[in-house]
Parts: sequence; C-alpha cells; structure tokens
Amino acid sequence: MGIIDKFGEMLKGKSKSQEPLDRYQNLVKKEPGNAKAHLKLAELYQKKGDKKKAVAEYLMAAEIFLKNQFYARAMAIYKQVPKQDPTLDHVYLKIADIYRKMGFTGDAFAQYRILVQHYDGQGMKDKALEVLSLMADMDPRKTDLKEKIKVAKHQMDKDQTSGMGAAAGDGAAFGQPPPLPPDFPPMGEKKADLFDLGAMLESAEAPQEGGLKEISAMEKIYGFEEIFKELKENSGPSAVDPNFNYNLGVASREMGFIEDAIEQFQIAMEKDQNPFEAANMLGLCYKEKEQWEEAVQSFQKALGMQGIPRERILEVKYELGLIYKEQGKKEEALALLREISAVSTKFRGAKNELALLLAQERQKGKSAL
Repeated sequence: MGIIDKFGEMLKGKSKSQEPLDRYQNLVKKEPGNAKAHLKLAELYQKKGDKKKAVAEYLMAAEIFLKNQFYARAMAIYKQVPKQDPTLDHVYLKIADIYRKMGFTGDAFAQYRILVQHYDGQGMKDKALEVLSLMADMDPRKTDLKEKIKVAKHQMDKDQTSGMGAAAGDGAAFGQPPPLPPDFPPMGEKKADLFDLGAMLESAEAPQEGGLKEISAMEKIYGFEEIFKELKENSGPSAVDPNFNYNLGVASREMGFIEDAIEQFQIAMEKDQNPFEAANMLGLCYKEKEQWEEAVQSFQKALGMQGIPRERILEVKYELGLIYKEQGKKEEALALLREISAVSTKFRGAKNELALLLAQERQKGKSAL
C-alpha cells in the first residue's frame, strides 16, 4: 500500500471514530432540550478524556430533567457530577433542593452540612453563613439559631471592616471554590488569622424570647447533629414520589451508574419502596458486576416475598438459574430451569439453557466412563 493510500485509510479511520461525536453534537444543536442526546454526548466526551465538556453535558441533561420534573433522573446525574469535578459546589445545593422537594429533609440537611464544612474550612465565611441560614430554616424545633447566625454575620462584617477578617475575605468567595473533600473528613486546624465561624456561633448570645431552649452549638458539625437526627427520624415517604429511591436506582442503572443504583435499591428495600422490584433490580446490578453471591441473596429475597405474579417469579428464577450455572452449581440450575420449562416451554431461553446443561451432564458422564 502506498503512502497516499495509507494516509487515506488513516483519514477514513479518523472520520469513522469522530462520526458519533459529530452526530450527537449536531443533534443537541437541533434539539437543545433532548436530555438523552446530552447524556450520550457526555458519555462520548468522557471516553475521549474531555472531562470538562462531559461535565457540562451532564449538567445540561440534569437541568432538562429537573425542568420537566423528572427528579430521579436529575438526581442520578447530580450525584455523579462531583465525582467528575469536586469544585462544582453548587451541585450540592441542587441535590439538597431535590431532596427538599421530595420531602427528605434529613438528606437535604446532610448536603448543606457538607457545604458548610467545605466553605468554613476554606475561609469562605459569607457562603458558609448563607448555607447555615438554609439549615436554620429547616430546624423543626424553631430554636433561636437564626438569631445566632445574624450575630455571627454581624461580627464577621465587623471583623472584616477592622481588618481582622481580611484573610478570610480576600476574594476567596469570588473565584472558583477549592475542591470539596471526597470523604468529607473533620475540619483540620484553622489558621489564627481567620475569622472562626464555629467559635462565633458557640459564644454568640442571641435573644432568649419565649424561653426557647438553646441548642448545643457546634456539636460535631456546627451544632446541627440533633436537628439532623430529628429530621432523619421524621422524614417519611415522599408525597411527590413515594418510590423515589427505587426510581432513582432505576435511573442510575439506566445511565450506567451501577454503584449508585445498588445503594438506592438497598435504601428502597429498607423503606419498603416497591420491595420485590427493588430486590430483583439489586440482583441484576450485582449480576452485571459478577458479584454472584450478592446477586443470589438479592434474588432469593425477591422470591421470598408474597403476592408476586407468576410471570415475575419466573423471571427471577430464570436469572437465579443462570447465576447458579455461572457458579458451577449445575444441580441447582437444572432444578430451576426444569421448573420454569414445566410451567412455560417458551419462557425466554430456559428451554435452550436446560438442553445445554443436560448435554454437558451427558458429556460429563461419558467422559467418566
């Protein structure tokens, strides 16, 4: 092959590899409201290693889902974005907002705590106080916390005016915020010249109207541990979407976020949200990850539930039979496949799987002779 021919082949190969990207770029231009197209484009950018563009497309898809009130799909994306770019702190506010819409105030509160910890550790005290105000609005005991925050804000402004808080306010809040800690560890030692928001909230004396009981400020994370506990305990099923965690699991799995899907299906089972389907989907997720024992346990949980239609039971037994086959448990696999074939000879590939296993057993018997 000559040089020109080789060059032509190279161009052809390059054009072919660029084709899906070009196609979806054109599609989102024509249909900017097509969330699935933005998701596909994000996936393609991610494969190319262009993380910045991938994140932008993910966020665009999430905004479209949110606008159309597909909260589970929006949440599935928002939970992934910080893993790609931890500096996008506003995404935590989006997550908290969806949780509040769903009625999961404890989960929303947890997201705010992450942000307060982040902002306080980076000296971004004005932003920390803004989030603290959102948290104070959620306090079910209606304590004097908001007054304490006002006192803290006043003291911070006073310190900054006198120059004491300059290190904390010199433009930090106006640039790109530093990365959020991935596992949200306790805050480390603070610099002496930074305004200490925590100490301020501990010592601030707020008006004691109506005999309100003062909460223990700064307990664990800024004195909100008891509020968080109460909110979690009082969070019931979502009035907007009673099966929110299950639907979030389904959306996460469809988008390829298997670890998040597993987490949400586990929560769904704990909260009795569509428990049979949650257990079945959990088994399928573990199967995709080739975690056979976990898959078996999930499918067995599904089979132990009452009042399930026969067709759905057969689906689970079929999946369980395939896993037994993968594990080399031929007798268990054969028993399930025989049971399925006896009920329905045309059920998926049960008949073929059974024939294949029986042929293997016969071959094994001949070899033994």
